[in-house]
Amino acid sequence: MTKIDFSQINKTAAESFNQQRNVIKRLAKGKKVLCEQCQQALTLTVLSEGESGVQCIKGCTQINLELDA
Repeated sequence: MTKIDFSQINKTAAESFNQQRNVIKRLAKGKKVLCEQCQQALTLTVLSEGESGVQCIKGCTQINLELDA
């Protein structure tokens, strides 16, 4: 039986999660964060109902948030 090594996939996923978490934390503190692709300002939208997340005007960056009620 062949063993599958998920360590690189797990490492990449963890790095991505931490990067997204840090972007959200900086935006929540009121700091300006630019999109890596288009260099436009990212905005944080938090709604009690509907879509919440981080995005740029052009839509190259999209981080959706799942909020618990």
